[in-house]
Amino acid sequence: MDRLKERYEAQLAEKAKENDRALEDERTRHEAELEAMSRRHQKVVISLDEKIAEGEKMVEKLTADKKALQIALANDSDQRNQMLTKEINSLQTALEFKSSEMKDLRQKYQQVALRVEEIPVKELEITKLKHKVIELKQALDQKLNYEKILVHQNEELKRQQLAIEEERESMQRSFDVMVYRYETGDELDQSGGQKQKPFNSLMYQRATSLRTPLRGKVQFRSRSSNSDRPHSTARLSQISFSEMERSMDRDSLVRSTVSMYASQVQLPENHADDVIYAPDEIITSSVFNNRAESSSLCSRDDVERSVNGNLHMQADSGIGL
Repeated sequence: MDRLKERYEAQLAEKAKENDRALEDERTRHEAELEAMSRRHQKVVISLDEKIAEGEKMVEKLTADKKALQIALANDSDQRNQMLTKEINSLQTALEFKSSEMKDLRQKYQQVALRVEEIPVKELEITKLKHKVIELKQALDQKLNYEKILVHQNEELKRQQLAIEEERESMQRSFDVMVYRYETGDELDQSGGQKQKPFNSLMYQRATSLRTPLRGKVQFRSRSSNSDRPHSTARLSQISFSEMERSMDRDSLVRSTVSMYASQVQLPENHADDVIYAPDEIITSSVFNNRAESSSLCSRDDVERSVNGNLHMQADSGIGL
């Protein structure tokens, strides 16, 4: 037991020594590590101190910059505020202008809307006016055509009048010759002078009535019928009847022309006078009406004078030419 005890004690002492040596080694190693770590930490601390100093310098610099920026910002904010205030005022003014323009545009829109509502009525009126214009154009064309027809008929009547005047002048010349021969024969015949006086006065009136130009609805510029021949004092019944027939034919032709124009062209009572531009004169509708009345009266007087002349001629036919 003692040996075992000694042996265990020896072993225990050896183990204690080994543990002490290992502990010493660990202690030295840890101390070396601690020294190395302390040196490293010191370096880190030194670098951190430098960084802190640099940070403090940066903080001071940033603080100064901050103050400068605050001052600049304050100044800039004042100017910017002033600029923004001016812009706001200008925008308010522009907004007021725009609002007034919008108000005017609303009023114009309302007026245009009212006018748009009037468009169908105006279109209907325009259509009516177009139809009326077409009708007036047609009436004007019809009137112009009738005017051309009347001008042509007027020229025809003028030519007929000239032919009648020439025929009447030729017959007047022959009649004057016959009257002159009769007067010369009457001067030689002294026995029947007293019976011829009433007959000669009656024939003289008929001859002077023959020289007067015939009247009608349409008057033309007739040539002068003055002559140096002696006045007639007698007239044959055949000449009176032929002259009366020509006058009646001419008046009936003129009346038919004017009545055709009046029947086909119906105008209101207050219309302007129709004008026919004839080659010799200008004839209006009022002149037509006045001359129609005078022509009817004149034609009646001519017929009565012709009939009375024929009766006188038949009553005095016993005297002989």
